[in-house]
Amino acid sequence: MGVLSVPGNAFAQTIILKQTVPNELGDEDGDFGPNKKKFNHPYLGFGFEIPNITHLDELTQNVKPFSSFSFYSGNRTYRNFNKILAGVFDYEMSFSQSRLSWKEGDTSQFPVTKNGLEKSKYWFARIGGGLHLQINLKPKRGNQLGTYIALGGYGNFIFMKGLTSKYESNVSSYADRSKLTLRKIKYIENWDYGFSARFGRTNSAIFVKYRMSNLFKYQENVWNFPELPRLVVGFQFFPGNI
Repeated sequence: MGVLSVPGNAFAQTIILKQTVPNELGDEDGDFGPNKKKFNHPYLGFGFEIPNITHLDELTQNVKPFSSFSFYSGNRTYRNFNKILAGVFDYEMSFSQSRLSWKEGDTSQFPVTKNGLEKSKYWFARIGGGLHLQINLKPKRGNQLGTYIALGGYGNFIFMKGLTSKYESNVSSYADRSKLTLRKIKYIENWDYGFSARFGRTNSAIFVKYRMSNLFKYQENVWNFPELPRLVVGFQFFPGNI
């Protein structure tokens, strides 16, 4: 601390300068920031299903690509180990829909009649988390996220699930179309999990998710529904220039 006194007349001012330098710069901000020991931020994202990619010999369901999508909202927490490596935890909620498509003559199992079926979709609401190891590609990046690759996995609890089908109706003489919705579907699992990866720069990232678990239960001669796409590719963005 230093004191500076300015001599003068009765109206002269005394100027006092004070400065305290912390022993560690992290003490000043709690070591919190994009390139500090810890950090967190909210994020939003969307993704699209990529059909016909699977690691198993299984029946797969065709979907309409651009109308089969997911929305994500979550919070991401970082723990930097050093300038190169960080651990990342995601807490996330999501909504997805898979709009189904059939080839002519398709005989796969379906829980409602296909006669007069105009369109049909599965929809899900999930809550879950992810754990990743992040590799920072620019160690000298200032106090920002910079460019990175994150590799890890995710798991979700499926707390809402349903199937909505619309028919060119002859069910009722009072309407041209009818809609049938199934809820609490018995052959759909309550949990899912898989691998995920991200490539990010500052306040956005491209991600892929691949579901390893089966979404539909299998029971011989009872349940043998074609699996929905396992692969999702999408984009995430974060508020601000972090």
